[in-house]
Amino acid sequence: MSARFVAGLVVVTITAGLAVPARAQSTPATPAFRGDLSLAQEKNGAKKPAAAQPADAKSTAKETTRTETSEGEYHYREISSFFNIREAYANVKQGEWEIESWFEWETKSDGSDDDFGPAFSLKYGITDTIFAELEVETINLGDGGEQGNGELGLQLFWEMWKEAEWYPAMATFVEMRIPSGQGSSGVDAELHFVVTKTLLPNFRGHFEGFIETANGARGGEDEDERRDFQWGVGPGFDYSFSDDTIATVNYLNRCSEEYGHHNQNILEFGVAQKVAEGQHVKAALDVGLDGDDETPNFAAKIQWAIEF
Repeated sequence: MSARFVAGLVVVTITAGLAVPARAQSTPATPAFRGDLSLAQEKNGAKKPAAAQPADAKSTAKETTRTETSEGEYHYREISSFFNIREAYANVKQGEWEIESWFEWETKSDGSDDDFGPAFSLKYGITDTIFAELEVETINLGDGGEQGNGELGLQLFWEMWKEAEWYPAMATFVEMRIPSGQGSSGVDAELHFVVTKTLLPNFRGHFEGFIETANGARGGEDEDERRDFQWGVGPGFDYSFSDDTIATVNYLNRCSEEYGHHNQNILEFGVAQKVAEGQHVKAALDVGLDGDDETPNFAAKIQWAIEF
């Protein structure tokens, strides 16, 4: 071979080696490339994974739900119609029942026989703000003859609105006396209005007024001497010592039941105590301030109430 041929063969071999491409090596994607890929996925409608929530997020949500569904600051606190001046909140919620049983004793300034006996009532919540009540009025013990035992009363109560920071709670209710008692006659009807406002922490004020049309009389009363139109009005205050104990002071100024007597002025002291879940004991003492024969000189009553 000539030197020219050998030199040409070497040139061809080197050129062929340079023309063979190097083997591709796999290279991991860079962070910038991953970011571009995520952006592309979002543009195509893909959602990002949900961000991790704090471990106490669920408990916080549950606590918020409990706060929203609780009774809150303004609600019924057991100052019922058992007292001379009641509060504006309804006794029972929708579908609930309440049974009340109490005993009353009353002595008057004219030296007549004391009146004493039990009474009973049953309430049912039609809605959270409306309830109906059926009552067996005080059964007078110890007196014979026509004394009206067995008299029934019906009540329909409506809590019109709850209290807020700048305005009070308000309610209205109607009562009717049914002459089912011994020797009773006629039907009495009463219309009441009640206002309740929180004045200071744990301290509330109430104001109640009523008008009544009196027809006939309960057995033992003189129908001809009863006032056809009657009325009453007065303030009340209560203080909550705790969630279980509340005390009240009330003043009632009402017209006399019969003609020929002046207005009755009655001061009342009362307390309501929770004794078990859904059960309360209430007590009250009335003191007459005017000395009139119709006005109770002293009156005491005690009640047991259960809700279910």
